[in-house]
Amino acid sequence: MTSKGGIEAVTPHRFRRAVATAINDAAGIDLAAALLGHTDSRITRIYYVPRDEIVDTSTARHLEEAFGTAG
Repeated sequence: MTSKGGIEAVTPHRFRRAVATAINDAAGIDLAAALLGHTDSRITRIYYVPRDEIVDTSTARHLEEAFGTAG
């Protein structure tokens, strides 16, 4: 699946995972859970903030271009 922006394999769930991970890194799991609408931050940690994934540099570059760099 290719998005209109030309990024491949982007699904709503993958986007939510990327956002949850970014929020967790910046402000903590509780805020990430609240913004995703989860009543239990364990759900966010288990399903949305995987720590063993390798960041795809192409995807990271697209996100940085779209939203700017963190920090």
